[in-house]
Amino acid sequence: MSGSVKQDRQSRKWTVIVDVPSPDGRRRQARRRGFKTKKEAEVALAELTASVRDGSYVSTSSTTISSYLNDTWLPSISSRVRPTTADSYRRIVKTHIVPALGAVKVQALSEPMVEAWIATLIAAGVNPKTIRNIHAVLSKALTDAMRLRLVSRNAATRALLPKRSSPKPRAWREEELRTFLRHLDGDRWAPMWRLYAVTGMRRGEVLGLRWSDVDLDDGSVRVVWQRTIAGGKAIEGHPKTTSALRTIALDPATVAALRAWRKAHHEERLAMGEGWLDPDGHVFTWPDGQPLWPQTVTSWFKKHCRELGLTPVGVHGLRHTAATWMIASGESPKVVSERLGHSHVSITLHHYAHVLPAHDRAAAERLALAIDGAT
Repeated sequence: MSGSVKQDRQSRKWTVIVDVPSPDGRRRQARRRGFKTKKEAEVALAELTASVRDGSYVSTSSTTISSYLNDTWLPSISSRVRPTTADSYRRIVKTHIVPALGAVKVQALSEPMVEAWIATLIAAGVNPKTIRNIHAVLSKALTDAMRLRLVSRNAATRALLPKRSSPKPRAWREEELRTFLRHLDGDRWAPMWRLYAVTGMRRGEVLGLRWSDVDLDDGSVRVVWQRTIAGGKAIEGHPKTTSALRTIALDPATVAALRAWRKAHHEERLAMGEGWLDPDGHVFTWPDGQPLWPQTVTSWFKKHCRELGLTPVGVHGLRHTAATWMIASGESPKVVSERLGHSHVSITLHHYAHVLPAHDRAAAERLALAIDGAT
């Protein structure tokens, strides 16, 4: 490998030239132009030579961030992650990254550019957690660009990010949940909403539940499938963590509600005959067997909450409500964590620490009774 510096006679600027390896065996040269002094050029020559020698050298490219993300990165990453994750990446790229940075050349992206972009997201009122997620997608894409030798560094790595916000999960009070469930008395979906309320299952887990995973004699359900949306389509797959694969015990009233629903559901299937649209045996479907569209469930829930004047907690709020009540009633955080499918009990404690003081006071009072009773 050889290198040299040359001065242009007209501009008097210096140029660095270094031979670089080529996959086809032909001679290739890397050039860096515009140095004011020979000393600056010699320093650049040493750095360029070292990068070629240690394998960190990247060829000059005019590829823009938009072109790289849409034509190279997204097609590649989509084959390596879950469909819902790939869909999330596509939306973030389309909505937040390309409009602001798409025209910038990948190799020209700098740390100040990334931080200025983050500042615009903050100014626009984007949630800090969302900003961190958006930044993580760009950073991951640039890490892959380094692996592909498109860039020599990740300009997003050291960016200053907004502090994490940890709002308390929104949950219903006891009377609100009772109001909601009483309102559903006799409704087609009453058993589904009761299942949400007593188990803390995620929206996709309930919608993906199949009769083969329901054991009413044992009084339990197994979480094996989830039904979510990706790319505008409903897709089904297994939960992404082993902790989410779990068996949840049911109370007698919920078992009775599901028994009645199973009977009615079976009658609908017999009535439809060959026209039944659900070959997988979902627990909750329309009368023709069509599985529920996740967003329809969310819209239905919001509509009824508005009509009843209830706190707008969202479907996920029923999960928070179940967790909050379990912990507040003295249930072990570990048991709650297992029922919710959290990967670590620390996640449960982080989200529901605000409930623990009352739990702690009850424990103190029980201990005091034990001590006083023994004296």
